[in-house]
Amino acid sequence: MGIPLMSKDTTEAAPDKIRFLYNVPEDYKPIYVNGAYGGMTPRGELLAHFFFEYHDIPAEEIVPLKEGKLQIDEITKISKIKHPPTERIVKREVRVGLVIPAHQVHSIANWMIDKLKSSGIVVEEIKGEKV
Repeated sequence: MGIPLMSKDTTEAAPDKIRFLYNVPEDYKPIYVNGAYGGMTPRGELLAHFFFEYHDIPAEEIVPLKEGKLQIDEITKISKIKHPPTERIVKREVRVGLVIPAHQVHSIANWMIDKLKSSGIVVEEIKGEKV
């Protein structure tokens, strides 16, 4: 797959290879995410908010005592957010947002799928193809 890297107007000799140098800042750290939310912007770029989805810990737990022993099978949990007992609260902590130009979305998506396929990990089957 060839990608044009030089303008046709240049008078320089065409290079026979390109060397990409990676710069990793000292404060670089991988960020765990397990979901995304977003869509296309009015300018035609993909805006993707990556989040970590989880059940929050309670604000408090109350454990009754019987004869000086904790009754862990009778714990009362007090949620940080008031809600009916039939409703489950799931938190989504947005960790990073990416703005990706439309012309790069397809190649990045394919790169991710290729990495998954080459790992041998099967996540799901779509239209008879293991992904």
